[in-house]
Amino acid sequence: MGFWLTIIVLLLISSALLIIPALRKPNGKAETSRDAINKAYYQQRLNELSDDEDQGVVTDRETLVAELQHNLLEDIPEGQSQSAQAPFNKMTLVPGVLLLVVVSLGLYLNTGGLAQVMQWQQVMKEMPELRQRADSGQLSSPEDIARFGLGLRTNLLSDPTNVRDWTMLGLAGLKLGDGGMALQSYEKAYALAPNDAYIQIIYAKLLTRSNDPNDIKDAAKILKKMIAADPNNVDALSALAMNAFGQGDFNQAIAAWEKVIALSPADAKGLDVIKSSLAYAKSQVAANGSKVSVVLTLSPEVQKQLPAQGSILIAVTDGKSPIPIAVKQLPLGVFPLELSLDDSNAMMPSRLLSELKQVKITATITSDDIADTRRLSGESEVHPFSGNETISLTVGHFKQ
Repeated sequence: MGFWLTIIVLLLISSALLIIPALRKPNGKAETSRDAINKAYYQQRLNELSDDEDQGVVTDRETLVAELQHNLLEDIPEGQSQSAQAPFNKMTLVPGVLLLVVVSLGLYLNTGGLAQVMQWQQVMKEMPELRQRADSGQLSSPEDIARFGLGLRTNLLSDPTNVRDWTMLGLAGLKLGDGGMALQSYEKAYALAPNDAYIQIIYAKLLTRSNDPNDIKDAAKILKKMIAADPNNVDALSALAMNAFGQGDFNQAIAAWEKVIALSPADAKGLDVIKSSLAYAKSQVAANGSKVSVVLTLSPEVQKQLPAQGSILIAVTDGKSPIPIAVKQLPLGVFPLELSLDDSNAMMPSRLLSELKQVKITATITSDDIADTRRLSGESEVHPFSGNETISLTVGHFKQ
């Protein structure tokens, strides 16, 4: 209603600008003043001719008077007599006003956004129905999704803290293939609800698709935060693996994918693709990756007490915390034993061997004999780690 009132007011102002000047009465004062000047001039010239005749300067006075009268008649405006004879007809302004209205409305309808405004108004009327269909999963056509997105954007202008509408707008962007709209919507939703797991995972996945390195880093931070809160979150682990794989961080991708495989059913959808990607990442790490090599020996005392059957567990820590960063377990064999650990042996995808600046190795031998509760162990000093170190370790004492 306000829009149409504005249009009407503008048309009235335009019509007034056309009508008022046309209806203005002629300025009679100017014409009266001109006639008085002409008469005064004529009388002055007659007096001058009389003086000249008395002095004998003028001999043909009648001719000069006739010429003066002729000049006075020529100076009378023609419009004065015409206006008096033909008064202005006000009805001739009606076609002009109608033409102004028709041309103005025609130009607006042709170049303005009336159709878009009417479409927007119709969408807002249909929003309750569109929202209900969206909640029930019946909103599938691109046209309906686009209309629903338009209504959501309108509602968010008046209620920008509505987390649910931001997430629904983001989903609409994903279904329409508009990644920019989806990312911006989930960015708003994440800012309003940073601890919502559903928003976290989708926002992180959208960030991994960005070409901005800062977005990639933000995605990794969000996913590591989710994994720290829930180490068995398969969606977060998969997303972290893909993010790391895309950035060439194959060690982190390997650790995450191996855990995904361990947590997933054997017939899980997409597991073959994960295994293929995992094999490729391992080949890249084998070609050029961080690792620590360990050479294990036994002291003479432990050599005598070595069980016939058992296993040996090698753990790598950062030298500060006893919690292992990477572990490897092998059956007992011939000593000295040489082996290596890399990021594929990491306990958690968010804590990798390649990120360490120093390492400490511990080795523990356990027996398969239930009656034998003794453990043989040894540990190394803390060594600086540059990405490819060899550390010798002797298992040399008993531990109950």
